Amino acid sequence: MYRGKTGKDIKNWKSFSRDVRGTQECLLGHLDEFPDSVLVTGCQRSGGTMLAGLITKSEGMVNYQLGDDGELDAALLLSGQVSHEPIGRYCFQTTYLNERFSEYLEHPAHYIIWLLRNPHSVVYSMVYNWKRFALNELFLQCGYAEMNYRDRVRFQRFGILGIPPLRRAAYSYNGKVSQLFKLREGYAKDRLIVLDYDNLIRAKERLLPILYERIHLAYDSGYAASISERSLNKKNSLRDREKELIDAVCMPTYNAALILVNLV
Repeated sequence: MYRGKTGKDIKNWKSFSRDVRGTQECLLGHLDEFPDSVLVTGCQRSGGTMLAGLITKSEGMVNYQLGDDGELDAALLLSGQVSHEPIGRYCFQTTYLNERFSEYLEHPAHYIIWLLRNPHSVVYSMVYNWKRFALNELFLQCGYAEMNYRDRVRFQRFGILGIPPLRRAAYSYNGKVSQLFKLREGYAKDRLIVLDYDNLIRAKERLLPILYERIHLAYDSGYAASISERSLNKKNSLRDREKELIDAVCMPTYNAALILVNLV
């Protein structure tokens, strides 16, 4: 639990949304106090927590995490909600930026690792393994503009509950992944690393050393052992009608983003 500038306890993402996102203009305002940081991002449920945790615990990085949620710790540090004296190099998971993603462009002296993951696994995880608050927040911040005309009408009539969770998740995926296209145009090419999650899991012994070399961090062969392959099977749990909807809504965006993968 953290004491924020508002004098209120910021103990979860609901508190962060209300007391920080809702009141501060900048969420990365203190990022440049942590030189040459590594920022792990992408669409939610795409492996960012796993990769950020691995890099944070690597030799040569500072393990700053104080609570059970490393991304919330990062959000509080970078928004200036907690005091911290930088003592080395840091890795932050910054998936939470959502509609504020343009802030990346104001801080070009850091590495961004964008994890791209197939939409079947991501949407499944959003619908069946995620809290509704998180899905609804992402939908309102990134997915709302992606809706088709029919769903816009339903939203106007019935609100967010008029859009089924599967469609909320699919639209959210498109909105979040589409941010990569704009980021690719505005961020230094040698500082933006786009990595396909499924490839990383399947070829971790080969790709992890390359990734660590790109971010100028020493690699240990034992790092790959901490990455599990079990998450690759999530997409197999989808029903046929769910797969069809995701194919229709998300696959064009995913295929366009695959072209930007630059670590293979």
